[in-house]
Amino acid sequence: MIRYLIKNNFKLMLRNKAILAAMLIGPILVIAMLSSAFEDMMASYESTEEFKTGYRISEDSIFSGNMEEIKRAGKEAGIVFENYPDGDPKAIMEQNDLAGFLVIEGETYTVYESADYETQGKILEYFMGQVEKQVSGQIRNSMFPKEEKEITLPVQKLEFMPAVDSKDYYGIIEVVYFIWCGVVSVAGVLNSEKRNGISQRFQISGMSEMGLYLARWVPAVLTTVCETVVTVLLTVALFGISWGNNPLTILVLLVTTMGAMAVGLLLYSVFQNLAVTIVALFTLVWFMGFFGGSFETYMFSTVSDSLKNLSPIYHVNRVLVEYSCMGKSDYTVSSILYMVAITVVCTALTIFINTIRKRGKA
Repeated sequence: MIRYLIKNNFKLMLRNKAILAAMLIGPILVIAMLSSAFEDMMASYESTEEFKTGYRISEDSIFSGNMEEIKRAGKEAGIVFENYPDGDPKAIMEQNDLAGFLVIEGETYTVYESADYETQGKILEYFMGQVEKQVSGQIRNSMFPKEEKEITLPVQKLEFMPAVDSKDYYGIIEVVYFIWCGVVSVAGVLNSEKRNGISQRFQISGMSEMGLYLARWVPAVLTTVCETVVTVLLTVALFGISWGNNPLTILVLLVTTMGAMAVGLLLYSVFQNLAVTIVALFTLVWFMGFFGGSFETYMFSTVSDSLKNLSPIYHVNRVLVEYSCMGKSDYTVSSILYMVAITVVCTALTIFINTIRKRGKA
C-alpha cells in the first residue's frame, strides 16, 4: 500500500506542470538578477590588496601591551597600521589616503572608515572584532597565573574566505533557498487528499500515521531532488556555476532536501491549510535566509556568530560556498547533522500531532 501511494503521489507531483515550471525557472531568474545586481559588490570583495590604516592608542588601553602582535597579524591580513598620536582622525585619513583609522582608549576602540574604501573598512571591523575576542580571552586567562601565556594572535582565524564570484555565490545559495520552498510540490497531493477525503479513508483502513507520512514525504523529496538536479545542470550550463566537491555537495543537498520537506509537512500538520502553510514556510525561510546567506549579508554581516549559527540555512550555504571556492569546509559535519536532526525531530512531531488529532476525532 505504501509503495503504491508513494508511486502514485510522485506521479501526481510531476504532473503539476505549473509548480514544476516555477521551481525550475524561479531559481534561474533569481540567480540571473542577483548575480548581476551584486556583481560590482562581489568584485570589490574579491580585492585582497594591502591597505593602510592609521591608529592611536592610549597608555591605559587593554590593547597597549599587544599592539606589536596586532600589527604583525594585521600585516598578514593585508592591513598596514601606521601610528598617528595627534590630530583629527578624519583629517589624517584624507591627508594620508588611509582606508580607516583606529582610536583605542581604555577597554574600547572606535573604527573610522573612509567612504572611498568601504570594503577595507569592513575588513578592519572584522579584524578588530577577532582581536578583541583574543585579548579578552587573554585577560580571562590572566586570572590563572599557571595558565598565563604570551598573546599570539591566531592569524589563521583572521584570514578571509577566498574570493567568490557573484554567479557562483548566488547560483548556489538560491538553489538552497528554493529547496526549502519545495513543499509547494506537495500542493497537488494535499489538495487531492482533502478534496476526496483520502486521509479519512486511510484512517478507516488502519493505515499507520508513519505510513501516511512517508507516502507524502518520500515523493516530495524525490520530486524536489529531480527539480534540483535539473536546476543545478541549468545553472552550470547557463552561468558556469562551480559546485566544488561533488560527492559531498550531493550529500549536503540531499539531506537539506530531506530536512526542508520535513519542516514543510510539519507546518502543514499544524495549520491544516495549504495557503497558510506556504505563507508560514516562506516567512520562516526568509528569516533563516536573511541571517544565513540567501542575501548579500553573508560576507560582512554585523549579525553575531551565535545568531547566524542558529540558522540551518547558514550551515548549508557556508559549506556549499566553501566547497565552491576552497574545495573543503569546516561546516560539513555541522550542516549534515543539523539537517538530519531537523528531519528526525520534524518527522516525529508531525506523526505525533497527526496521531493526537486522529484520536481526538475518534
